[in-house]
Amino acid sequence: MSSYTDFYVGRGGSAEWIGSLRGESCPDNVRAVPPLLLALTTTDEDVFRAAVADTLDVWEDERLGQGYRPGRGWPWPWHSSHFASWIVVFDPEPGAVFVTVGGGTRWHRIDPRDPRFPDRGSAGTTDVSAWQRDRAAPPSVPMPLMLDKPADAPVFGGEVR
Repeated sequence: MSSYTDFYVGRGGSAEWIGSLRGESCPDNVRAVPPLLLALTTTDEDVFRAAVADTLDVWEDERLGQGYRPGRGWPWPWHSSHFASWIVVFDPEPGAVFVTVGGGTRWHRIDPRDPRFPDRGSAGTTDVSAWQRDRAAPPSVPMPLMLDKPADAPVFGGEVR
């Protein structure tokens, strides 16, 4: 099954999107790709940025899926990363990598010595029906709006797109 992973520097509404993966970006595959493992374990922003950029190339070279760079524009039909399978960020303030699921309610700090992703349930929401109505609604972690939401957006699976 295809999954989606978005990468940012910073957390919250002003985070900077630096790339995305589409394909088999489940945690086991993510840790098996050397530049992505480096991105997960670094404590340096420049290393994180370079490792994510390398990952986008390797992802396609190894035929794991597609890599998307900001210069090509936001690749998804949805408005924020709340619809992604995984969201990975480097937060410069503590100098650490964090991860959550799309619509997740909390960030999981990655241990550089043991870079495991959280169980999807432990990073996700406890109010599943609210999450199905609007993945970006509180208490989901705040993320930047990547596309404008038209007032008359069609509804897909209960979600306003």
